[in-house]
Amino acid sequence: MKKMKHPFSLLFISLFSIVFLTYCSEDENKIVEPVVEENEEEKESIDPQTLMINNFIKNNMEYYYFWNDEIPDIDQEKEENSSDYFDKLLKKPDDRWSFITDDYPALVKYFSGVEKSTGYSLQLMYLNQTSNQVIAVIEYVHPDTPAEEAGLKRGDIIVKIDGLLITDENYSDLLGRTMFEITLGEINLNGSTSDLNPTIPVEAIELSLNPIVKTNIIDTLGHKIGYLAYTSFIFDYNQELETVIREFKDAGVTDMILDLRYNGGGAVSSAELLGNMLVPPGNDGRTFIKSVYNTDITNDIKSEPDYTPDFFLRKFSEHENNLNINKLYVFTTESTASASEMIIYGLSPYMEVVQIGTQTHGKYYASITISDEEKHDWAMQPIIMRSINALDDIDYSQGLIPDYELMDDFYNYPENELGHHRERFMSEAISQITGQTSYYDQNAGVVKSANSLLRKADKLRQKLYPNRSKMWISVDELPGI
Repeated sequence: MKKMKHPFSLLFISLFSIVFLTYCSEDENKIVEPVVEENEEEKESIDPQTLMINNFIKNNMEYYYFWNDEIPDIDQEKEENSSDYFDKLLKKPDDRWSFITDDYPALVKYFSGVEKSTGYSLQLMYLNQTSNQVIAVIEYVHPDTPAEEAGLKRGDIIVKIDGLLITDENYSDLLGRTMFEITLGEINLNGSTSDLNPTIPVEAIELSLNPIVKTNIIDTLGHKIGYLAYTSFIFDYNQELETVIREFKDAGVTDMILDLRYNGGGAVSSAELLGNMLVPPGNDGRTFIKSVYNTDITNDIKSEPDYTPDFFLRKFSEHENNLNINKLYVFTTESTASASEMIIYGLSPYMEVVQIGTQTHGKYYASITISDEEKHDWAMQPIIMRSINALDDIDYSQGLIPDYELMDDFYNYPENELGHHRERFMSEAISQITGQTSYYDQNAGVVKSANSLLRKADKLRQKLYPNRSKMWISVDELPGI
């Protein structure tokens, strides 16, 4: 062991140093400053509140995060911005979905379908390939909302906010402001826009948005076709979802169309419920999806006294409202994600699922909400699970490829109401169900205008709707945790 110097020796050295420095200063008539190494830096300390949040992030990410064995070694005590710190921990580019917020109460409301909204959903596009002018096309309008009261409907094109053209700099005002005026317009053949009517006042208020935006039953050529436009898997509206399927069953629906074009996902339990009502009878007890977690969570689950391999499985169960169908038609776009995709690949081993539209988003992962509301309002939504269907035949590198490709350029067609038999997607599905030629194959020249110059603004849309494409599960649903 290394011996410590005697305290008296240290005192002597210290006194000698003082005398020596004093002698030099008198002899040279100048003050000698203490020597400080150039590389010596004082250790900076971050705000205690920030450090608490950073520790909250670090501790939970190291356990729950799906890619926890690949988290970079970053000193949380030196990170002054908690949001940036969280982002640095994510596995890029694989993880495009984990996020953090400093407003946990608002997140809880959002997952329950409650948000401050006008009641419409928008598809954003640049007017042409070079302009920064943006047009906002209304995809759908929730009933009993300010948007519906203002007379807005699917296919309406918003071109101005408070008299100003929409651009990629002010487009967020369409959702970010409480009160404003919009101007509807149309696209001219020369690529410009024209105002259609006087301005329309719109107000955003706190709403509980029912994800069931349209249902319909079409009776044609010996088929009763049930149609459901479903925009989010929200647990709080599971009862309404069951009611719709029961009404289809009571009406004797023989064919089912599920419109998930604008559904970015939601609660896994709601997807499981819908799957139980759509899967053909006789599949009770078979695997809907298998959940895959990181090694830490997996080992903890397996260490539980009552562990069985079924802990990782979600299985179909008998449901009184089962439709007793063998084929399902699903409408998709690039906005179809997470729990919406789960319905497709979870049911496909047991029935024919006909996908009409474009390739889906490609998110086969789920997250949970982690918070500590007694200490702060921060919450994070990290990816913790990957989903596998019964056949484990998913290509995780891409979204689900449609059986019949169809672009969702509904604004080009005169009949675009959701669920209408002449809506472009509906016409194609009805044609396949009945064997009759599609309305649009029979009638040439029905397109209002060929807006080929329009350019999708997907990045703007993602910023406008940052919480979409989220599939989440409750910690209570995780066995053994």
